[in-house]
Amino acid sequence: MNCISYCFSDRIFNEDTFSFSDHHIMVLDGATSLTKKNIMSEDDAAWFVQQLKKEIDKHILEEQSLSTIVYNACMKIKSQYYYTQDIDYPNACISLFRFQEDTLEYFGLGDSLGIVEMKDGSIECFEDKMINELDNNVIEHMITLSKEKQIPFLETRQEQEIKDHLLQNRKCHNQSYFILDPTGKGIRHACIKQWKLEEISRICCMSDGFSQIMMYPGFAELSYVLDEIEKDHEKIEKQLYFFQEQDPDCIYYPRLKKRDDTTYVYLKF
Repeated sequence: MNCISYCFSDRIFNEDTFSFSDHHIMVLDGATSLTKKNIMSEDDAAWFVQQLKKEIDKHILEEQSLSTIVYNACMKIKSQYYYTQDIDYPNACISLFRFQEDTLEYFGLGDSLGIVEMKDGSIECFEDKMINELDNNVIEHMITLSKEKQIPFLETRQEQEIKDHLLQNRKCHNQSYFILDPTGKGIRHACIKQWKLEEISRICCMSDGFSQIMMYPGFAELSYVLDEIEKDHEKIEKQLYFFQEQDPDCIYYPRLKKRDDTTYVYLKF
């Protein structure tokens, strides 16, 4: 097997993480709580994904469903919190593949992308499109406000109506869209799939910070993105950052921030 992984953040705390072994690959993308509280560390979102990684890695080969393994991880983490309400919990998106014997399994929640390419060349991808829809609504709101107030696009993030819009979207988690948090409430809504391993060519997990590459010219096709990772992964990583540096104010390619934490794990069987 050929495995390639990458994880980068230009912030102090990377709220993405990943893991892989002879039996799984996984990407986790964390987010702060609605109240922005940090109870367990200097950055609870980063702490949460690291704890999830630790617990899931520890139990990934047990004869349990991926849903059970992830749920148990959430319960273990919840037991470590002190005097907190659900609104104080950080959350995360997950893309997780497990392969053993003759089966490939997938478990996904949120907008971390899971990609499966079959040996016949067909491709399936999995993500919660509702999150993208909600984000796009905010972006459209920001574009309108930028024109109305004649202020730079990204500066609209500081306007109260945009802050309120973003907060309202976040309040929809585990209602309109589903993610992981220490309550485990979203797990029953996870995307769960299974394939015969002999039919699979390659798989990939990506945080939305990396899957953003597909908005740029020449990278719309999933198969091409996978080809470029395999051929020269450092080149495609630099290409993503080049696009972002060329458009730091998010004018030509509107998005919520210049750059997000960037993670992927690619595996060719």
